Amino acid sequence: KKHAGEGPVAASFCHGEDFALPSSDLVAMSSTETANKMKTALLKYPKRAAMQAQLKKIPLRQVKVQINNDTKMVSSQQTVLESSIKDFEIRIPYNCRAGICGACEALHQGQRIKTCYTPVKDGMRIVTLDHEMNMLRQGTADE
Repeated sequence: KKHAGEGPVAASFCHGEDFALPSSDLVAMSSTETANKMKTALLKYPKRAAMQAQLKKIPLRQVKVQINNDTKMVSSQQTVLESSIKDFEIRIPYNCRAGICGACEALHQGQRIKTCYTPVKDGMRIVTLDHEMNMLRQGTADE
């Protein structure tokens, strides 16, 4: 006999596979939140594998990348998120690492990009959203 909070409580049939969410994942979520959670659960591994395959096709070389106010030469076979962590020691928040959820967004040429799903390119200038907010705060501070 199962008690409340144990084991799967909801199951459905998706793309030929049984898919069950633990009860802890079904607490007061909107239909959009539920759909996004299922999308991430189903697609994150194939999308990560696709990104890794895409990165391997990029010729290995050093490219110049700027994140916030720091510029470095980094390997071309990585995403902006990977480079921010490994090369710049800047922590950009992330969740799915598959370009699905948008938690890792930053600005590139005034447009929001998903850093986990964007390969670094020579001459890129990235502004993290927390850095942008800090610049806005400084510009509006009362003196």
